[in-house]
Amino acid sequence: MNDLIELSVATKQDLKAIDALEQQCFAGHCYPDFFFRQALDCWPDSFLVAKDGDAKVIGYLLASSSAKADLAWILSIAVSDSARGKGIGTQLISQLLATLPPEVNQINLTVDPDNPAKALYLRSGFTENGFEADYFGEGEPRLLMSYFKQEHS
Repeated sequence: MNDLIELSVATKQDLKAIDALEQQCFAGHCYPDFFFRQALDCWPDSFLVAKDGDAKVIGYLLASSSAKADLAWILSIAVSDSARGKGIGTQLISQLLATLPPEVNQINLTVDPDNPAKALYLRSGFTENGFEADYFGEGEPRLLMSYFKQEHS
């Protein structure tokens, strides 16, 4: 794998690779392939991919707007096993933060309390902002984490 990383918005041609990455990272609890197709239409500017020097998708981030104009949500971040620990998640989050509409002051996400990605979010300026023991149903706890733009500008 070439170490050069390119960040860009996702395209229709990336969807098969994004779905495969989703299956790899979140098997048994992942978004269906058709969701990504619709996400491409709904949130094209906040659906980001990271590609290696061979143009292979090695990571993605999907964020969405919300009913509140000043709030956005990160719905998912995934990085391939072979690319973990190389700053890809940090680059994707940084790209999102740099391109958010000016009215967005808060970004929320949820994460399993035992997911190692929690450390990535803390390093990126997110703070724990709540906990729900059954967020996705029984036995599916999630931490609510928030990033407040004005505190990090």
